[in-house]
Amino acid sequence: MNILGLNAFHADSSAALVIDGTLIAAAEEERFRRIKHWAGFPTEAIRYCLAEAEIGLGEIDIVAINTDPTAQRWHKLAHIIRHRPSPRLILNRLLNRGQRQSIAEYFAAEFPEQSLRARIDHHEHHLCHVASG
Repeated sequence: MNILGLNAFHADSSAALVIDGTLIAAAEEERFRRIKHWAGFPTEAIRYCLAEAEIGLGEIDIVAINTDPTAQRWHKLAHIIRHRPSPRLILNRLLNRGQRQSIAEYFAAEFPEQSLRARIDHHEHHLCHVASG
């Protein structure tokens, strides 16, 4: 089982590749782009992980993303009602959420020579912190 884990569209974007339960490669995107705490789609970190394992994107079984857009939906709505954040902040959060949900489109745009067949799994952000510890 080949699993590509991503921290995307969040500070310190990164990628990690696990094959049959063994960590093969992991890298933060800032190391390639030379921009501290870079946030976006970690294209170069993904390329590095695939190259280290000598596999293509088509051999990935699961892409695990460290955010679940549906997590704590009611808690987030209650927070908006109670604290009334600026419409700009709400718009930024919705745009960020849209980026994370269209992860397959980012793969298609950034890796046009390869085909992603993997299942895309979203996981709650804080549980990902626990798992990486």
